Amino acid sequence: MENRIDTRQETSLRDFLDVVFRRKWVIIAIVLATTLLVVAIDTRQPDSWESTSRVLLRRGEQGSLLAPQLRTLSWAEEVASVIQVILSDDVFSRARAEFADSVRINHLPADWVFNAGSVRAAVIGESNVFTISYSDTRKDMCQLGCNTVTDAFCEFYREHTAPPEMGDFFVNELTDTRSSLEEWRQKRNEFMNHYKFFGTDATSRFYLSKISVLEQKVSELNGDVSGQELRVSNLEGLSKKSGVELESELAFSVSQHVLQSGIVQNIKFALQQLNMRKEELAQKYTDKHPDVISVNAQIAELHSDLKLQVENAYHVEKVSLEQMEARRAGLLGELAAAHTELETVPDRERQFEEIDATIGRLEDKEKLLLGRQSEAEIAAAGTPERDISVLARAGSPYSKKTRDYVRLALGPLLSIIVGLGIAFFLESMDHSVKSRGEAEEYLNVSVLATISDTGPSRARKAVGGG
Repeated sequence: MENRIDTRQETSLRDFLDVVFRRKWVIIAIVLATTLLVVAIDTRQPDSWESTSRVLLRRGEQGSLLAPQLRTLSWAEEVASVIQVILSDDVFSRARAEFADSVRINHLPADWVFNAGSVRAAVIGESNVFTISYSDTRKDMCQLGCNTVTDAFCEFYREHTAPPEMGDFFVNELTDTRSSLEEWRQKRNEFMNHYKFFGTDATSRFYLSKISVLEQKVSELNGDVSGQELRVSNLEGLSKKSGVELESELAFSVSQHVLQSGIVQNIKFALQQLNMRKEELAQKYTDKHPDVISVNAQIAELHSDLKLQVENAYHVEKVSLEQMEARRAGLLGELAAAHTELETVPDRERQFEEIDATIGRLEDKEKLLLGRQSEAEIAAAGTPERDISVLARAGSPYSKKTRDYVRLALGPLLSIIVGLGIAFFLESMDHSVKSRGEAEEYLNVSVLATISDTGPSRARKAVGGG
């Protein structure tokens, strides 16, 4: 019976260290290669420069000089809002324009372009001091970029948080108010002149007096028209007669005074003479006697002239009647217009009161603006300016290139782990017996004794020692 000694060897720390020491050059080579690679990569990173400015904000927003109280947010809200304003498109647009102007004026390189992504903003502790930074790989460009962003933010902040300029506001408002006041006063004068309106009582008395005068004139003119119509009617009847009949009517006509002209009187006198001559001749001669015929012819001619004078007088008096009627129609029109104007006095009064009310409101507004202007000037003189202050302009650019110590530390550490893994992988691929435990495991016998390493190194040490 063959006796077998079954011994189990467990892996110990010494075995682990044996593997590490046997493969130490593999591990060292991997660690060195990784460390050198990480250092080289970090060294090749380009230099980055940054310039920073500091600004102080006085918290609170004043809506008006006439309202001294300030509207404030919590510190966290205020800080977040200010940082967002610094990084806003409005500020960047201003900064971009100022940056381009500075490049052009100072004859700087044409490839210098403002980069909004290089701007950073932060707050110092729990203060109201904010830092504005601009970074770039070009050192000289950082200071210009930081200054333009700072100036653009200060301008934007002043424009949007400062209360409005009171001087221009009051000047414009007073100018508009006085212009409107002058316009309405002119309208009132035009209204009074056009409608002859001087107040309800005065205007009513004016129109009542005017109506009374017009009615009296119409009454008088009605009498004149009636008399003239009678005269025209009589003359119209006379104009339709002629000869002896006309001569007889004229002797008894009620309109005889109308025909008192010298010509008519001469004709009537001549007719009287001829009629007397005719009677004398009629007693001596017949109708065919030349003297009688001559007298009859003269009488007929004078009758024609008398009829013509009557017709002329008729036409003259008729024209005079038409003129009187026209004057009466005009007076009646004025009288009707006066009655109409009297009826519109209440409406005119309402319009006049509206105009006066508008003028009163404008006058009150002018007084109010003048008073408010004085108050605003006093408030402006006694109110400190709440503004933004630049504590420090963009400083000299400083290098932002810092060692990436985490990467520098993790590289060698990970390389050690990788090296150990490769060492144990190579060890697993090496099937030679390297220890007493492996010999016992593979041979299945116990190792009674071992011979020390007799390699060249140990031999040289033995000779040297001897």
